[in-house]
Amino acid sequence: MKRTGKGMIPFWDYIGIEETLLEKGYAELKITIQPQLLQGRGTVHGGVIATLIDAAVGSAVRSSLSEAESASTVELKVNYTRPGIGEYLVAKSTLSHRGKTLAVGEVKIEDSSGKLVALGSATYMIFSAKKA
Repeated sequence: MKRTGKGMIPFWDYIGIEETLLEKGYAELKITIQPQLLQGRGTVHGGVIATLIDAAVGSAVRSSLSEAESASTVELKVNYTRPGIGEYLVAKSTLSHRGKTLAVGEVKIEDSSGKLVALGSATYMIFSAKKA
């Protein structure tokens, strides 16, 4: 199973996303809330939450890929339920479908007190390496 690490996804490093658990078809990611991630009212910017949803589904998808496969986001859906506040956010993602060319995952994002901040889903296209 392919793993991420420091430097594997530079954007994750830049905003502070950490992959804390990865199992086949399941991933948990954590992001510590820092001032640079906030919008004008002092809560986590919606774009950060959307990024966390995309990243969490991406990890769950990656856990299902063979060495000859890769994947890319083709659709993303976010439902914001409450402001992102506290010390950190945790995204828990499960694959609900893994076909030959498409994978669909669902995500719940909770704050550090366990309150639901957002629900999301994403669809990924699966690519197979072409044989020479």
